[in-house]
Amino acid sequence: MSKLNPPSFTQPKKQRAKPRVYDRPDFKPLADHEGMEEIVLKRKSTPHDLKIARYRDRLLALAIGRMSPEMFTRLESHSGQIIDKLPDNSEIALYSDFVQFMKFCTRHEETALPYQDYVIDRYLSYLMAEGKTRTTIDRHLASLAKWARFLELNDPRGAFKVQMRVLELRKKASTRTRQAQGLRATHLNAALDVLNPLIPRDCQDITLLFVGWETMCRRSELVKFTWGDFELQNDGSGLLYLEGSKTDQDRKGDYLYLSPYTTNILLGWRTRSKPKSTAVSIFRGIYSNGKIGMDLSTKGVERCYQRIAERLGLPKEIFSGHSTRVGSAQEMIERDIDSAKIMLSGRWKSMSMLTRYAKKINAKKGGMADLAKILEMERKNVEKISIQPVASYE
Repeated sequence: MSKLNPPSFTQPKKQRAKPRVYDRPDFKPLADHEGMEEIVLKRKSTPHDLKIARYRDRLLALAIGRMSPEMFTRLESHSGQIIDKLPDNSEIALYSDFVQFMKFCTRHEETALPYQDYVIDRYLSYLMAEGKTRTTIDRHLASLAKWARFLELNDPRGAFKVQMRVLELRKKASTRTRQAQGLRATHLNAALDVLNPLIPRDCQDITLLFVGWETMCRRSELVKFTWGDFELQNDGSGLLYLEGSKTDQDRKGDYLYLSPYTTNILLGWRTRSKPKSTAVSIFRGIYSNGKIGMDLSTKGVERCYQRIAERLGLPKEIFSGHSTRVGSAQEMIERDIDSAKIMLSGRWKSMSMLTRYAKKINAKKGGMADLAKILEMERKNVEKISIQPVASYE
């Protein structure tokens, strides 16, 4: 298949797919799906408010016996009042970190609240012994400090013993974090050869891959798009409206660009999925028999990338839900696209993440890399000179 033109969805060519595709249990030609009634899949993802309710129940259960009755009453009251006041991911991290601290106190039979200097010191030592990175430990400590503000307690970071442990942490604990493997442009081109648009799941997978790559969206952002968020432009390109994100908590919204190539693929998926209204989600759950449901989960996005990795002959764990975001950023960095434009596309507020993604690429662009290329050219010139025949004076 040509890499220069997007796949044709109006007249799909059966010979594009490799023979093994037709042996898959979920293979059904498009004609077999026409007229099929859409069914609503049972939601696989747990709603955020239910997650927080479960975290709070677990927290209060662990708090029994680990503090005075008065402190328990304050925790029960204040934790109920802060629900739904924070961004979803921040709220989950806040509860998760505090639950971990409560488990530690229960295991070692320590008083959890109010904070005791030696308990916080032991907890930080425990996290270091567990091999947690400095960034993770800093987040745990910041969560405890935030709970201190909510419960009107002293900030545990102010204690001398804790400050000394933090200094030790800065010196010893690793700051290295695992970075998702970038899903690069070569992977996108290769995916076009192994995915068959006649198969509903393949059709959505390739659409999700290209849309995720060009919009640099996170998993939670991709699953929120509806067809009402999509606008077709006169030049054949498209725009997707993103209402709220990790860096846009005020929900001011952003328009994300789609190339004509990707727009054509997206329109092809719309033809396949036959949405009944603009309120229908763009990316949806699909049964193995090809029936299309509603609301693809964030785990479904990750499974899509893993399926593509396997089809490309790679370990399925190589790609995560963040791989398209990392890969597209790395492609722009390699092509020397202006950093401000990359930050605008990725919706970053600082250069820190971009710098992390660019570390390996910048190593190949550094002064030593340039010097090595110059020396290599000089060696080749010396070799050419050395093999020239010696002039004869006879």
